[in-house]
Amino acid sequence: MASLQRGPKSHAIYAEQRLILNNGSHRAFTLRQMGATHVPCVVQHVSSRDGLEVVASSAVRRNPDLYLKHARPPILKDYFNPQLRMVMPVHRRLRQVTVRIEVEEDFVPAL
Repeated sequence: MASLQRGPKSHAIYAEQRLILNNGSHRAFTLRQMGATHVPCVVQHVSSRDGLEVVASSAVRRNPDLYLKHARPPILKDYFNPQLRMVMPVHRRLRQVTVRIEVEEDFVPAL
């Protein structure tokens, strides 16, 4: 389970008396499937819709009322409903990061 705990933790937004899982839904699904009922999560309180523009995912920014006002917003248990989800095979990928250091030398007039 240690590999599931590496990297960024789940992040939620508390706005208008609702808690929105902003990222980490796949992690939350996997942990729940493994039997976990409680996991650490960073919760960021947002006091206005303007604050959502700064911290929310693009889906929440596009349609905030779906998450904040709708009587039945999307919830984590929807991942477990076979009528609402589709499991798709995905090819494993490795991430390669290339770091370059560039040095540029210029001569400028001295004072």
